[in-house]
Amino acid sequence: MNRLRKYIGRLSVIGLLIMLPFIDITKPFHGIMLEQAKGKEALYPIYKLDNSDLLKSLIVIPEIVENVNALIPMVKRINSIDRPILELLVDQGVKIRLFEGSLTDEPLLYYLKWEKPRGWTKDVTWEDVPGAGGGWLISAKIGASVPGNGHGSINLELHEIGHTVYQLLSTSSQHRTSMNRLWEEEVSSMFPDQSYFETYTSEYFAESFAYYYCNERTRKKLHQLAPNTYQFFQQFHSIDLSHIDSYFFR
Repeated sequence: MNRLRKYIGRLSVIGLLIMLPFIDITKPFHGIMLEQAKGKEALYPIYKLDNSDLLKSLIVIPEIVENVNALIPMVKRINSIDRPILELLVDQGVKIRLFEGSLTDEPLLYYLKWEKPRGWTKDVTWEDVPGAGGGWLISAKIGASVPGNGHGSINLELHEIGHTVYQLLSTSSQHRTSMNRLWEEEVSSMFPDQSYFETYTSEYFAESFAYYYCNERTRKKLHQLAPNTYQFFQQFHSIDLSHIDSYFFR
């Protein structure tokens, strides 16, 4: 009987994975799309943003947001990302989950609960980490944007989004070659003596992405220390990404 239950359980998981690309992917995880939150007076500033038409189908928020004062600046920072990049994320079926609580409270990420994130030397598991990126489901904890809230990034949500953008651009040999070259040339000047960035190209890209979009001060620092990387991001305001094929849901 136990063996039969395990067999049925495995079939259920396999069935879910097979069907996931064909169903509304907002269903398996906690929260509501930004579009569904319309009518909540506290969130009104969000719907006046330039890219609100894209954000409403990109961002997932809790049904009841406890820290609205932290949520709105997060959404505004995401809005500052150049429109072609936001359009790419929407076209690729990406969702940005802004959550409260623990990262692994999310059923789709529960399997990470006892796993150790890459690059962490302390006794830390994904349960303790405030964000994750690189896949179709990006997560960032509301109120944890700045360094010292369980991470060292200049900005949590932009860094995690940067991981997914890197993953998508890497499907193009031209962009992949450019990003590797920029990493080799400028990682030491941008992040001196920081082995994490020196080891992983994706981490360099994600953090540089966060510097570029966070604010004028961080953008200026990127321009000074990594001018070619800065120039690479500058093209995003008018870049043609129509050649990027569907990646997460092929």
